[in-house]
Amino acid sequence: MPDIEVNVYNQKLKLSYKEEEKQRILKAVEILNNNWDKFSNLHGKVSDLKIATLISLELQDSMEDTLELKDKMKAREAEIELLKKEIECKNKEFEEINKNIKKLDSELNNKNEELSKVENSLDELLNELLEIKKIILK
Repeated sequence: MPDIEVNVYNQKLKLSYKEEEKQRILKAVEILNNNWDKFSNLHGKVSDLKIATLISLELQDSMEDTLELKDKMKAREAEIELLKKEIECKNKEFEEINKNIKKLDSELNNKNEELSKVENSLDELLNELLEIKKIILK
């Protein structure tokens, strides 16, 4: 495993790492050092151990917040999955209703055609009756 030399809290450290972990280590060192700088007003007033403890507490609190957010995200993802299933079910229902509407529409068109034929036949019959009436009245 390769080694890397870093400065953490103004202390030189030699760390061994796996190649895929190098960027994570460098990022973690950067965060620690930024936190160290954040408490620079306390240098000389309290011990480095107290500052490191404060930084540890702050980081632990951040981790807890992150875990809470992660749990909330999982819950939201579960809700989203349920909603997706509901939408899928509603879409299937809609497709069935749509099929039924198309079927009913087709049946209605057929009935209208039949009705139109009957009306035409009745009109023809009426015309014939009128002709017969004219003949009778003459």
